[in-house]
Amino acid sequence: MPENTTPAPPAETATPQPATGRGYFNKDQLEDITLAETVHSAAEANAATLASRDVDTAFLTRLGALAAEARRRYATAAGEADDLAESTLQASAAATALYTALQAIQSAAKQKNRMLAIDGDPATNFPTDGYLMHTRINQNRAVLLQSAETLIARATEDSLPGYKTPEAIQTVKNLLDAYRQDKAGQQESTRTKELARLDRDSLIDQLNLHRSAVQHAADALWPWSAETSRPTRKTFALPLTRPLNL
Repeated sequence: MPENTTPAPPAETATPQPATGRGYFNKDQLEDITLAETVHSAAEANAATLASRDVDTAFLTRLGALAAEARRRYATAAGEADDLAESTLQASAAATALYTALQAIQSAAKQKNRMLAIDGDPATNFPTDGYLMHTRINQNRAVLLQSAETLIARATEDSLPGYKTPEAIQTVKNLLDAYRQDKAGQQESTRTKELARLDRDSLIDQLNLHRSAVQHAADALWPWSAETSRPTRKTFALPLTRPLNL
Protein backbone atom coordinates (compact mmCIF):
# COMPACT_ATOMS: atom_id res chain seq x y z
CA MET A 1 0.00 0.00 0.00
CA PRO A 2 1.52 3.39 -0.99
CA GLU A 3 2.44 5.72 1.79
CA ASN A 4 -0.05 8.44 2.49
CA THR A 5 2.32 11.38 2.38
CA THR A 6 1.55 15.00 1.88
CA PRO A 7 3.52 16.53 -0.94
CA ALA A 8 5.89 19.21 0.19
CA PRO A 9 4.75 22.68 -0.79
CA PRO A 10 6.65 24.17 -3.68
CA ALA A 11 9.64 26.20 -2.66
CA GLU A 12 8.80 29.87 -2.43
CA THR A 13 10.24 32.02 -5.11
CA ALA A 14 11.88 35.08 -3.73
CA THR A 15 10.07 38.21 -4.74
CA PRO A 16 12.43 40.35 -6.76
CA GLN A 17 13.36 43.45 -4.82
CA PRO A 18 13.78 46.77 -6.54
CA ALA A 19 17.39 47.67 -7.00
CA THR A 20 18.61 50.41 -4.75
CA GLY A 21 20.82 53.22 -5.82
CA ARG A 22 23.57 51.81 -3.65
CA GLY A 23 24.17 49.21 -6.36
CA TYR A 24 25.82 51.90 -8.46
CA PHE A 25 29.10 50.86 -6.81
CA ASN A 26 29.90 47.29 -5.82
CA LYS A 27 31.13 46.38 -2.33
CA ASP A 28 34.80 46.55 -3.25
CA GLN A 29 34.35 49.95 -4.86
CA LEU A 30 32.60 51.31 -1.79
CA GLU A 31 35.53 50.11 0.31
CA ASP A 32 37.88 51.84 -2.13
CA ILE A 33 36.03 55.12 -1.62
CA THR A 34 36.19 54.88 2.16
CA LEU A 35 39.88 53.98 2.07
CA ALA A 36 40.65 56.90 -0.24
CA GLU A 37 38.84 59.29 2.11
CA THR A 38 40.88 57.94 5.03
CA VAL A 39 44.17 58.29 3.19
CA HIS A 40 43.27 61.76 1.97
CA SER A 41 42.56 62.94 5.51
CA ALA A 42 45.91 61.55 6.69
CA ALA A 43 47.68 63.18 3.76
CA GLU A 44 46.12 66.57 4.47
CA ALA A 45 47.42 66.34 8.04
CA ASN A 46 50.92 65.51 6.79
CA ALA A 47 51.01 67.56 3.61
CA ALA A 48 54.31 69.31 4.34
CA THR A 49 56.17 66.03 4.79
CA LEU A 50 54.57 64.39 1.74
CA ALA A 51 55.64 67.33 -0.42
CA SER A 52 59.20 66.04 -0.13
CA ARG A 53 58.05 62.96 -2.07
CA ASP A 54 56.41 64.99 -4.89
CA VAL A 55 52.94 64.62 -3.37
CA ASP A 56 52.07 68.30 -3.65
CA THR A 57 48.94 70.32 -2.96
CA ALA A 58 47.62 69.83 -6.48
CA PHE A 59 47.94 66.05 -6.19
CA LEU A 60 46.14 65.98 -2.84
CA THR A 61 43.44 68.28 -4.19
CA ARG A 62 42.91 65.88 -7.07
CA LEU A 63 42.64 62.92 -4.69
CA GLY A 64 40.12 64.79 -2.56
CA ALA A 65 38.07 65.77 -5.60
CA LEU A 66 37.98 62.19 -6.89
CA ALA A 67 36.85 60.90 -3.50
CA ALA A 68 34.21 63.62 -3.21
CA GLU A 69 32.86 62.88 -6.69
CA ALA A 70 32.65 59.15 -5.93
CA ARG A 71 30.87 59.83 -2.64
CA ARG A 72 28.52 62.27 -4.40
CA ARG A 73 27.55 59.66 -6.98
CA TYR A 74 26.97 57.10 -4.25
CA ALA A 75 24.74 59.48 -2.31
CA THR A 76 22.83 60.53 -5.40
CA ALA A 77 22.29 56.97 -6.59
CA ALA A 78 21.07 55.98 -3.15
CA GLY A 79 18.48 58.73 -3.19
CA GLU A 80 20.09 60.56 -0.32
CA ALA A 81 20.52 64.29 0.03
CA ASP A 82 23.48 65.34 -2.02
CA ASP A 83 25.50 67.69 0.14
CA LEU A 84 28.75 66.92 -1.62
CA ALA A 85 28.07 69.28 -4.48
CA GLU A 86 27.82 72.05 -1.93
CA SER A 87 31.03 71.07 -0.17
CA THR A 88 32.86 70.83 -3.50
CA LEU A 89 31.77 74.33 -4.47
CA GLN A 90 32.86 75.66 -1.10
CA ALA A 91 36.42 74.45 -1.71
CA SER A 92 36.99 78.06 -2.78
CA ALA A 93 37.36 80.46 0.16
CA ALA A 94 35.79 83.23 -1.90
CA ALA A 95 32.74 81.04 -2.58
CA THR A 96 32.40 80.26 1.12
CA ALA A 97 32.57 83.92 2.10
CA LEU A 98 29.97 84.94 -0.46
CA TYR A 99 27.65 82.05 0.34
CA THR A 100 27.79 82.85 4.06
CA ALA A 101 27.00 86.52 3.40
CA LEU A 102 24.02 85.60 1.24
CA GLN A 103 22.67 83.29 3.93
CA ALA A 104 22.91 86.22 6.34
CA ILE A 105 20.74 88.31 4.00
CA GLN A 106 18.17 85.51 3.93
CA SER A 107 18.24 85.35 7.74
CA ALA A 108 17.68 89.12 7.93
CA ALA A 109 14.65 88.79 5.64
CA LYS A 110 13.23 86.04 7.86
CA GLN A 111 13.84 88.21 10.94
CA LYS A 112 11.97 91.15 9.42
CA ASN A 113 9.13 88.83 8.40
CA ARG A 114 8.75 87.54 11.97
CA MET A 115 9.05 90.94 13.64
CA LEU A 116 6.40 92.56 11.46
CA ALA A 117 4.06 89.62 12.00
CA ILE A 118 4.10 90.10 15.78
CA ASP A 119 1.29 92.66 15.84
CA GLY A 120 -1.00 90.38 13.83
CA ASP A 121 -1.79 93.11 11.29
CA PRO A 122 -1.60 91.59 7.78
CA ALA A 123 -1.14 95.06 6.33
CA THR A 124 2.30 95.34 7.88
CA ASN A 125 3.54 91.84 6.98
CA PHE A 126 6.84 91.55 5.15
CA PRO A 127 6.86 88.82 2.48
CA THR A 128 10.05 86.84 1.94
CA ASP A 129 9.16 86.03 -1.66
CA GLY A 130 12.13 86.60 -3.91
CA TYR A 131 14.69 85.77 -1.24
CA LEU A 132 15.30 82.29 -2.68
CA MET A 133 14.38 80.66 0.63
CA HIS A 134 13.91 77.15 -0.71
CA THR A 135 16.56 77.21 -3.40
CA ARG A 136 20.07 75.80 -3.26
CA ILE A 137 21.75 79.07 -4.02
CA ASN A 138 25.23 77.51 -4.32
CA GLN A 139 24.33 74.64 -6.64
CA ASN A 140 27.11 75.71 -8.98
CA ARG A 141 29.12 78.79 -9.83
CA ALA A 142 26.57 80.30 -12.22
CA VAL A 143 23.70 79.84 -9.75
CA LEU A 144 25.71 81.37 -6.90
CA LEU A 145 26.56 84.43 -8.99
CA GLN A 146 22.93 84.92 -10.04
CA SER A 147 21.66 84.36 -6.50
CA ALA A 148 24.08 86.96 -5.18
CA GLU A 149 22.85 89.59 -7.60
CA THR A 150 19.23 88.83 -6.72
CA LEU A 151 19.69 88.92 -2.96
CA ILE A 152 21.86 92.04 -2.98
CA ALA A 153 19.22 93.86 -5.02
CA ARG A 154 16.43 92.77 -2.66
CA ALA A 155 18.40 93.73 0.45
CA THR A 156 19.07 97.17 -1.04
CA GLU A 157 15.37 97.75 -1.73
CA ASP A 158 13.88 96.35 1.49
CA SER A 159 16.03 97.95 4.20
CA LEU A 160 16.66 94.75 6.10
CA PRO A 161 18.05 94.58 9.65
CA GLY A 162 21.81 94.89 9.37
CA TYR A 163 21.63 96.11 5.76
CA LYS A 164 20.25 99.62 6.11
CA THR A 165 23.45 101.41 5.16
CA PRO A 166 25.28 101.58 1.84
CA GLU A 167 28.39 100.29 3.61
CA ALA A 168 26.67 97.08 4.71
CA ILE A 169 25.45 96.39 1.19
CA GLN A 170 28.86 97.26 -0.27
CA THR A 171 30.50 94.62 1.92
CA VAL A 172 28.43 91.92 0.23
CA LYS A 173 29.07 93.44 -3.19
CA ASN A 174 32.80 93.27 -2.50
CA LEU A 175 32.49 89.56 -1.72
CA LEU A 176 30.63 89.07 -4.99
CA ASP A 177 33.36 90.89 -6.90
CA ALA A 178 36.00 88.77 -5.18
CA TYR A 179 34.22 85.60 -6.19
CA ARG A 180 33.87 86.76 -9.80
CA GLN A 181 37.65 87.20 -9.91
CA ASP A 182 38.41 84.01 -7.99
CA LYS A 183 40.48 81.74 -10.20
CA ALA A 184 40.26 78.89 -7.68
CA GLY A 185 36.48 78.88 -8.00
CA GLN A 186 36.70 78.82 -11.77
CA GLN A 187 39.21 75.99 -11.66
CA GLU A 188 37.00 74.07 -9.23
CA SER A 189 34.07 74.41 -11.63
CA THR A 190 36.22 73.07 -14.47
CA ARG A 191 37.47 70.20 -12.30
CA THR A 192 33.91 69.26 -11.33
CA LYS A 193 32.88 69.06 -14.98
CA GLU A 194 35.94 66.99 -15.79
CA LEU A 195 35.18 64.49 -13.02
CA ALA A 196 31.56 64.22 -14.11
CA ARG A 197 32.73 62.96 -17.50
CA LEU A 198 34.48 59.95 -15.97
CA ASP A 199 32.40 56.78 -15.95
CA ARG A 200 32.06 54.82 -12.71
CA ASP A 201 34.89 52.35 -13.22
CA SER A 202 37.29 54.97 -14.59
CA LEU A 203 36.54 57.15 -11.57
CA ILE A 204 37.40 54.34 -9.17
CA ASP A 205 40.54 53.48 -11.15
CA GLN A 206 41.76 57.07 -10.93
CA LEU A 207 40.84 57.21 -7.25
CA ASN A 208 42.83 54.07 -6.48
CA LEU A 209 45.86 55.23 -8.46
CA HIS A 210 46.01 58.53 -6.59
CA ARG A 211 45.37 56.91 -3.22
CA SER A 212 48.01 54.18 -3.67
CA ALA A 213 50.59 56.74 -4.80
CA VAL A 214 50.06 58.65 -1.55
CA GLN A 215 50.29 55.44 0.47
CA HIS A 216 53.57 54.46 -1.18
CA ALA A 217 54.99 57.88 -0.39
CA ALA A 218 53.89 57.52 3.22
CA ASP A 219 55.28 53.97 3.34
CA ALA A 220 58.72 55.34 2.57
CA LEU A 221 58.49 58.38 4.83
CA TRP A 222 57.24 56.42 7.84
CA PRO A 223 58.94 52.99 7.52
CA TRP A 224 57.35 50.00 9.19
CA SER A 225 60.58 49.11 10.96
CA ALA A 226 60.52 52.30 13.04
CA GLU A 227 58.39 52.04 16.17
CA THR A 228 57.69 55.76 16.07
CA SER A 229 56.11 55.40 12.61
CA ARG A 230 53.24 53.20 13.77
CA PRO A 231 50.73 55.91 14.75
CA THR A 232 51.17 57.68 11.41
CA ARG A 233 51.10 54.44 9.41
CA LYS A 234 47.74 53.64 10.99
CA THR A 235 46.27 56.90 9.73
CA PHE A 236 47.41 56.01 6.21
CA ALA A 237 45.96 52.47 6.53
CA LEU A 238 49.44 50.98 6.10
CA PRO A 239 50.52 47.60 7.53
CA LEU A 240 52.44 47.93 10.80
CA THR A 241 54.80 44.92 10.50
CA ARG A 242 55.77 44.97 6.84
CA PRO A 243 56.09 47.34 3.90
CA LEU A 244 53.09 48.12 1.73
CA ASN A 245 52.52 45.48 -0.92
CA LEU A 246 50.34 46.93 -3.68
